[in-house]
Amino acid sequence: MNKIYRFIADLVYPNICPICGDFIEWDQYVCGSCIHELEPADGAELELLTYKDCGFSRVIAAFLYNGKARIGVLSLKNGQKSFGCFLGEILGYAVMNDKMICQADLIVPVPMSAEKRRERGYNQAQVIAEEISMVTGIKTDNKILYKNKSAQQHVLTREQRKLNVSSFGINNCKLDGMKIILCDDVITTGSTAEKCTELLKAKGAAEVYVAAGTTTKLEKGMN
Repeated sequence: MNKIYRFIADLVYPNICPICGDFIEWDQYVCGSCIHELEPADGAELELLTYKDCGFSRVIAAFLYNGKARIGVLSLKNGQKSFGCFLGEILGYAVMNDKMICQADLIVPVPMSAEKRRERGYNQAQVIAEEISMVTGIKTDNKILYKNKSAQQHVLTREQRKLNVSSFGINNCKLDGMKIILCDDVITTGSTAEKCTELLKAKGAAEVYVAAGTTTKLEKGMN
């Protein structure tokens, strides 16, 4: 997020932590106390998403989707972008430090339906993606993938999620040989990422990496 904009906005609307609601400095996204309570994502957990051929080559995530992180993600989905910017900044540096993912050509956010976007005013995955872009210099494109109206993934069972991903589609584009970072706020079973990866590769993408703000704890066999 633009620092000048944040400074000016703080003069009118004092900056608050999206998790606990305490006042924080204008250049902070989350207060130090809440950051301390966020549980970093376990790399071993994320490997369970790629132990079988899901199409995407690698997954990184900032935190586990529980406790304070869950509150932060819900704030992002309820009109407050700062936790998404925080996640994007964390992921941006993670991308820079990953020898594989740092070679990506493009960042593509997981889309939301037009109806949902109008209701919320923005796509939370795009907020994260744009912050990753600011850190890494890798450009974003939010017009490649689209989503038709469907049930929300988080209210569905594992099997229902797999069926629900048929609502995703891809616009006419050429991605020949490109390495793409697919960005989302939460990754659970990996069904959404798998479907989006399939669509991106159908247009010529050579590699797809997944960068998620948070991830749930997984059990072997989930996908």
